[in-house]
Amino acid sequence: MKQNKKNQLSVISFQSAVFLFTFYCLLFTITSCNNVPNSPGWEYMPDMYRSPSYETNSSNPNFSDSLTDRKPVPGTISQGWIPNSEFSSLKVPYPYKNDSLGYELAGHNLKDPFPASAEIIDQGKVLYGKYCIHCHGATGQGDGAVVTVGNHPPPPAYNGAQLKNLPEGKMFHALQYGKNMMGSHASQLTVADRWKIIRFVQTLQNPGGIVAATVQMVSGMDSTKKENVVKKKI
Repeated sequence: MKQNKKNQLSVISFQSAVFLFTFYCLLFTITSCNNVPNSPGWEYMPDMYRSPSYETNSSNPNFSDSLTDRKPVPGTISQGWIPNSEFSSLKVPYPYKNDSLGYELAGHNLKDPFPASAEIIDQGKVLYGKYCIHCHGATGQGDGAVVTVGNHPPPPAYNGAQLKNLPEGKMFHALQYGKNMMGSHASQLTVADRWKIIRFVQTLQNPGGIVAATVQMVSGMDSTKKENVVKKKI
């Protein structure tokens, strides 16, 4: 009898231990979760792995103007910033949403700040070879290795009816958010690099044609600057 009672007590103790262990695990899991997406929940000794930084362009209660992004010290400019120039747009947040209206607005409003010069097009060609050629192909016919070797659906040809007249702003929007099977390239390419790629892609939209500079660039130029405008056939 005594042995049976000991066995029963052992079983009860084991069951109690399992119950308590399960209960505390569930309690720990529940209290560690919350509905704040950016919160990691309760952490044991985080050792400052997560900095309490504010999101870009979010409000900051520590400053009277509530701006998280602070203005430069008087008499200085931010690194890479060219104030009051056509390149200032390279440093501002992207203003259009990832929807059909944003796509159309980008196509209507966004203009490439870089001239269609041989230097810019060559830089765009190098970037295209790194980030675009595997799907779109060397000449923009949608015959890259992902299509020919991987047997994935081909993207439309740049000089085809669907993309031949695609505005540069819509190209930028597609690089920003992705389009159809193409994912976003915002994390791989700077704003400047995206515009350079677009300059090269424009030569693929019109193969064999002359790459012309913008009207603003040509009008009023002296002869030295005009020599930098692309006048060769691609």
